Amino acid sequence: MTYDVVSLGELLIDLVPLPAPSGALNFAAKPGGAPGNSAVGLAKLGRSVAMLSKVGDDAFGRLLTGTIAGAGASVEAIVISREHLTGVAVVTLDAQGDRDFLFYRQDCADVNYAPDEVRADLIQGARILHVNSLVLASPVSASAQRHAMGIAQAAGILISVDPNLRPLLWESREAMIAAAREVVAAANILKIGEDELQIITGIADTGAALQSLWHEGLRVVAITRGAAGATILTREASATVPGIPVKVVDTTGCGDSFMAAFLTGLLDSGMDLSAENLGSIGRFACAAGAITATAPGGMDAMPTRAELAAFMNGAAS
Repeated sequence: MTYDVVSLGELLIDLVPLPAPSGALNFAAKPGGAPGNSAVGLAKLGRSVAMLSKVGDDAFGRLLTGTIAGAGASVEAIVISREHLTGVAVVTLDAQGDRDFLFYRQDCADVNYAPDEVRADLIQGARILHVNSLVLASPVSASAQRHAMGIAQAAGILISVDPNLRPLLWESREAMIAAAREVVAAANILKIGEDELQIITGIADTGAALQSLWHEGLRVVAITRGAAGATILTREASATVPGIPVKVVDTTGCGDSFMAAFLTGLLDSGMDLSAENLGSIGRFACAAGAITATAPGGMDAMPTRAELAAFMNGAAS
């Protein structure tokens, strides 16, 4: 089978805090990992998608593969490891619902995802390969991602990138920035936070920062600003759309939901990059990010197309 998108990267369990009148820290296990969240988001929006990663042969690994498959995405290329455990991130939230993370990923399954475990046939048959920069933090998985990107480039497959900077998972800020610049340099489709642009380039002005990263193969970029919305742009056209105010429960997965809707909009339109369509895609993606903030968890909070349409209709009325 061929897929619209093949998503490669980390799969982990987010331990998400639950409200407790006593103030105690109680947690629920929520399947997550940015590339996995986006894969589930794409599947719920009706696109065909396969996940490339590795999980442990444990309860958390089974929760991840079961959730991904339950959303309609393929788990045929997820490797099950008996030697390594599934990674865990403990999520903490402030009063505004913004998150912080404590990661437990040393020698976990997905950092040991190896080049010979990459399904080249799925990448070669896809329309888009989606990656981020976090996989490059570990040498084995970095080799796998570089191998996968090489396969995509040789086959003329579009590469989608979300740098998804996570400073706590890097030995140094310099290594994180170098990895982000590496994946951006290979991107045909890029989603990047305005703050990430400044971190990666060291340039405060958003336009100048993006210009310093733009290269011949880059076709379309989404610059996200959280609740303030996003700008979608090409060399010739751009559209800025506002965010949609919501009561925030948990911002985990909002950017990944935006990413899924961004890719869905591009695929739905046949990569129509006119200014009018960029605006439509931006509104669709911002709505996806907003609705995701109203529910806890990563994959669990990704909206279906029907849910997103109803939310957009309600926001417009």
